[in-house]
Amino acid sequence: MRAPRTRRIGLCAFAIAASVPSHAYAQTAQSFSVSATVVPGCAVQGVAGSEWGRIDLGTVPGTTTGTIEGELVANGAGIAIECTPGTTASVRADGGEHFEGGARGLRRAGGGARIPYRLMLDGEVEWTTQAVALNFTASLAVQRLPLRASATLPGALAAGRYSDTVRVTISW
Repeated sequence: MRAPRTRRIGLCAFAIAASVPSHAYAQTAQSFSVSATVVPGCAVQGVAGSEWGRIDLGTVPGTTTGTIEGELVANGAGIAIECTPGTTASVRADGGEHFEGGARGLRRAGGGARIPYRLMLDGEVEWTTQAVALNFTASLAVQRLPLRASATLPGALAAGRYSDTVRVTISW
């Protein structure tokens, strides 16, 4: 004798239901990595705009003779350079826009007269165009280059503003 159809359908439904899990499997925890790469680099501290500062030799009468001096940033702080620890940097100044005869010069606006001047590192060593090497360690990540300018006035100078622009380059 044959089994009623409802009984066969019920057994099939039970067999299918038994083979399907009561909940779907989902991974509830996973990890991912976070990383950064630090490369050697340098920056000049406290720089706003395109200039690292200005050396002002003051205002003097055209008949003045003798030496006038000024420093980059008040109280001799100079250029503050910060580099990644372990970096060796090289700092070089060019001869300026009015370099002639092996010397930097302040040129009067509109042309004409020129006043030779010198840049001094630490107030003692003349900084021509040679590179200055700086080594940065974990305990010395910021170094300062105190920078001064010195010009000797011959007297009898035409009135006007005398200036020069020196480009300083840091490489590492």
